[in-house]
Amino acid sequence: MRRAVVVLLGGALVAGCGGEDAERAEVRSYLTRVNEVQSAQKDVLVRADTVLRGYAESKPIGAPALEGVEADVRRVRAEVAAVRPPAAAREVHDSLLAIYDLDAELVGEAVRMLEYQDAAPEALAPLDKASSRLRRDLDRAKTAPAQARALDRFGSALGRASKRLDLLDVPVLLEPAHAAQVKRLGSTRALSSQLESAVRNKDSRRVATLLLRFRKNTASKRAERRLTRSGIKAYTARLQELTEAQTELGRAQARLNRTFRTS
Repeated sequence: MRRAVVVLLGGALVAGCGGEDAERAEVRSYLTRVNEVQSAQKDVLVRADTVLRGYAESKPIGAPALEGVEADVRRVRAEVAAVRPPAAAREVHDSLLAIYDLDAELVGEAVRMLEYQDAAPEALAPLDKASSRLRRDLDRAKTAPAQARALDRFGSALGRASKRLDLLDVPVLLEPAHAAQVKRLGSTRALSSQLESAVRNKDSRRVATLLLRFRKNTASKRAERRLTRSGIKAYTARLQELTEAQTELGRAQARLNRTFRTS
């Protein structure tokens, strides 16, 4: 999805024929100044555009590539905000600032998502070892108490993984995926506890039923890919908001132009 971060207001926006009244001159002066501010910061805005589009297109963008970009975008936004618009250009001014706000928010969310997508798999990684140990211990266990102890150890590993996930800084766009992951861990831990109880009670029918559900819950290792796909999907939806904001800026420009159009 391609978009432009650099939103320059057209110099011909309020061009007219003949003389120019004071209000038209104020608007033209405002547009000129805003163009100058943005042109001077073009490299910053192009960098933001490049890394954000790269993330949305699933390119290998790391958190270091985004370092400082949010602060840079907010700095340019502050410089644009400092240009005081005349009353006639207020709508255009507000629409432009809204685009900068969305840009900065998107950069911040991208950084947090990248950091989370690195940290979440790391928090879950010990479960692979715990799952392998569980299978090995269950294969070797000759008694119900030994099997129950193996399940108890695995349940504890699930609890520790849940606590590690709880400590992560979860970006807003990944909150649903994070909640689903935590819920899945909780469900697996509950099944582990129920299975442990059934084993201790030597309830073979319940053990068989719970074992099928337990294996299904612990079989998937696609958590990292699911998180990445969820993040990019949510991020792409936010980019659509930016496209809509740019469209609204174009409408505001058109309305301003009509206001000063000479007959």
